[in-house]
Parts: sequence; structure tokens; C-alpha cells
Amino acid sequence: MYNVSISDWITAIIPPIFMAIGRFSQISSVEEDRINKPFRPIPSGLITIRDAKHRLVAISFIFPVTAYIIGGLPLLFLCFMWQAWVIFNELLNLGKNAFYKNFFSAFGTWIQLVGSYYIIIGTNLKIFELLNSELNIFKLGICFFVMTTAQVQDLRDQKGDKFVGRKTLPLLIGDNICRWFTILMLIISLLVIRYISNNFLQVIVEKNFEANINNGFVPYEFGIIEFILIALNVSSCIRLFIYRQPKQDNITYQRWYGGFYCMLFLYYGMRINEHIKLE
Repeated sequence: MYNVSISDWITAIIPPIFMAIGRFSQISSVEEDRINKPFRPIPSGLITIRDAKHRLVAISFIFPVTAYIIGGLPLLFLCFMWQAWVIFNELLNLGKNAFYKNFFSAFGTWIQLVGSYYIIIGTNLKIFELLNSELNIFKLGICFFVMTTAQVQDLRDQKGDKFVGRKTLPLLIGDNICRWFTILMLIISLLVIRYISNNFLQVIVEKNFEANINNGFVPYEFGIIEFILIALNVSSCIRLFIYRQPKQDNITYQRWYGGFYCMLFLYYGMRINEHIKLE
């Protein structure tokens, strides 16, 4: 009987853990946040910029230590890579470019996916494990999803982005066109990930049948997660079409689109565990 392990669930919280260092952007975009997100600590007056810098320094030390404790040298290396990637993006202010902004998120996702892999398989740094073809295809599918749909987060921020001169995709091609494009890419991304998953699940069925395990059926947990992924994806598409106010877009991004993103990590963790069992 296949069970979702603790390591699988850990992969689902990898995105917010890695995004903690992204607080860097809140220090450099205070004026924008006064319009888009006045509830954040700095524009709301809860803390000063100096306080935020102190917290950033603390997180920058705590983050690598935590990474090393959880995943050893591989995760520590990936942690430093993530920190360098964020700093590079912020110092050069590359986030003002719509296409680079999505690329930044997609590459960051790849770092997180690799981090998830090393949490599950152990702490030995082996480059050939990173290049495993079956798992790499799934990673690329998730990165494709992020690369083509990350502009969901920009729909809620158009007023502030326009004020600071940031050329996000909604401002570049128009709100309505951006929504339709995002809906299309959400659907395509789901189909791509489903296609990759079906190929992998077919291998599980054949292996289980040969070993006379579970009569050759796919573990039911995979079906449950896929159903949740479809529901979150469809809900995101519907909300993008119907609910178009900034507060509504914020809910779409954080709860539905963000939920889909985190569930993909859980699904990826399940795939890694199953892949290890099939070897």
C-alpha cells in the first residue's frame, strides 16, 4: 500500500520557505506597496525600512542554516543559489520587464523543485540524479506552467505597477487579453502535466502488475491529488474570467493559483517516492 510520506508533505511547503528571502523586494518597492498592498508591514507603518533590513539580514542567515539542517550540503547550495538569484534580480531591477519577471519565477521554481528532490532522496550531492530524465520532464512541465502563467500575480497590482513604471504583462498587452492568455496557458499547462503524469503512471501500473501489487492499479492517492489539481486549475480560470477587481485577483492568486502551485510540489514529491520504489 502506497502512503503519502512526511517528505511528500514537506515538498508542499518548500515554495513558501524559499519565498521568505523574497522579502528583499518589499524593501525596494515601498512606494508601489503604498498603492497595491498598503497592509504590508512597511507601508502600514508597522515597521520601518531599517527594521525590515535587520529582519532581512536575520533571515538571510537563518535560511541557509535551516536548509543545511533539513537537506545537508545540496540544499545549502541551492539555498545560496536562490539568494543569489533574488539579489541579482533586485539589484538590476529586472522585475520591471514582463518576460524576465516570469523567467525569474520559473527558474526559482526549478531551484525549489531540485531542493524538494534532495530532501526526499537524502543529502548526497550527485549531479546525475539531478539529470534523471523522467523526473526532469516533470520539473520542466511545472516550470512551463510558471513561465506562462506567473502574470496572475500582476493582475492585482496594475495600478501600482503603472505608477512605478513596471511593464508587467497586463499593462503590456492589456488586462482582458492577458486574462484570456493566462486562462489558455493554465489549461495547456494542466494538459501538459497530465500527459507527463499519465506516462509515468503507466510505468507504475506495469510494474505493479508484474509484481502482483494492487492488481496493477495506480495508487489512489495519485487520483485524489490529480482531481484537486484539476479543481484548482478550473477554479483559477473561472475566477480570472468573472472576478476582475484587485482584491478578487489577490484571492485568485493566493488561494487558487497558489494552491495549485503548492499541490504540484506535493504531487512531485509523490512521484519521486514512487520512482525510488520502482528502481
